[in-house]
Amino acid sequence: MRPGSLDHRLQVLAERAGVPYIDGKKVTSHGWRAGANTDMIEAGVPLIDRNLAGRWDEASHTADTHYDRRHGRGTRDPLSEVPLYGGAAHGAVARAREADRA
Repeated sequence: MRPGSLDHRLQVLAERAGVPYIDGKKVTSHGWRAGANTDMIEAGVPLIDRNLAGRWDEASHTADTHYDRRHGRGTRDPLSEVPLYGGAAHGAVARAREADRA
């Protein structure tokens, strides 16, 4: 795979799904790393373990400074427009937003 191939493919698929932007940001492969890191943060995984999982240097704070996206859930559920994932995934997004409000 050439550099940039994954991002390009993701952007093509996001365009087709009608969601090229999520929370005002263009869909990129970095979102995958951010999503995994954010899930680990919410599960209470320590920074050193998240660094190992994300292949960052053990002393790095990148996982906390660039890949913590708990704030980025936004108000629009991009999955609601994707028929394959709109059902159960839509419910998961709605529950996450409700938990944020609580």
